[in-house]
Amino acid sequence: MNWNDIQYVIAVAKSGSFQTAADLLGANQSTVGRRIQRLESELGFKIFDRHATGMRLTPAGTILVEKSKAMEVAAEDIEKALLGLDHSLSGNVRISVTEGVSYLWLASVLVDFSDNFPSISVDMVVDRQGLNLLYRDVDVSVVIDRPVDPRLVVAKVARLGLSLFISEAYKKRFGLPETVEAFKQHRFIHYTAYEKSKELAWWNQTVIVSNTVLFKTDSASTYLSLVRAGAGIALLPNFYFTAAPDLIPLNIETGCHLILWLVSHEETNQARRTRVLLDFLRQRFIKDRSTWFRL
Repeated sequence: MNWNDIQYVIAVAKSGSFQTAADLLGANQSTVGRRIQRLESELGFKIFDRHATGMRLTPAGTILVEKSKAMEVAAEDIEKALLGLDHSLSGNVRISVTEGVSYLWLASVLVDFSDNFPSISVDMVVDRQGLNLLYRDVDVSVVIDRPVDPRLVVAKVARLGLSLFISEAYKKRFGLPETVEAFKQHRFIHYTAYEKSKELAWWNQTVIVSNTVLFKTDSASTYLSLVRAGAGIALLPNFYFTAAPDLIPLNIETGCHLILWLVSHEETNQARRTRVLLDFLRQRFIKDRSTWFRL
């Protein structure tokens, strides 16, 4: 059994399609199909069934992938260990980050980083798919949910308070709610990513059950556009005081907050370019704490 063929199986299992797996592996779709068909012939059983939603593992295919994961992790551990020997200040670093932080804060920070370290290129990925540091999807992550794997190096870098905001257009049409009871009668915009956070229980319990949630979105940029258009009241991190001074904060305490964690892998962060980026980000989080990341 050829390990290279197993890699094609794992890629299809992760992505759900031959085409996406081919893109990830830098191969043709026909090559992916041919390699998997060859492996099925060699093993004597089907690995995938085709469904309307994509390729699904058969029971035998599930066993094959589960047993192969240890091989994949071992191969990637070798790669990570070798990467850790790289002490140069050049090359590429991939960082994943939540959408709001990426386009409102991180973009300008990385421009400053590039001015200081022009030989290091940075891939900035907006993380909606749960990109995995353990599988080398990215080198650095800024996340809200703290990872627990012992191989990850985790640092708390910010505690974000959240406040209620409206636009001038909304204020002209509906006025300012002065009390919590009056607030509940207003129109709301909901960012669906908030539903996963226990720290935002007040918003989720107060607003999601309301009949006046007129818009929902999973996009931070769309959420901001809806607020500015006067669509309703929104719950936003306090860095919007700096990022969107045109918005009007409401004098209603929410008690909501989020924690930001800076995460890297214990092996890949031995690469000097990764350590330099991590140190740069830590310092900027500290520097911007009173403006972007205030409670």
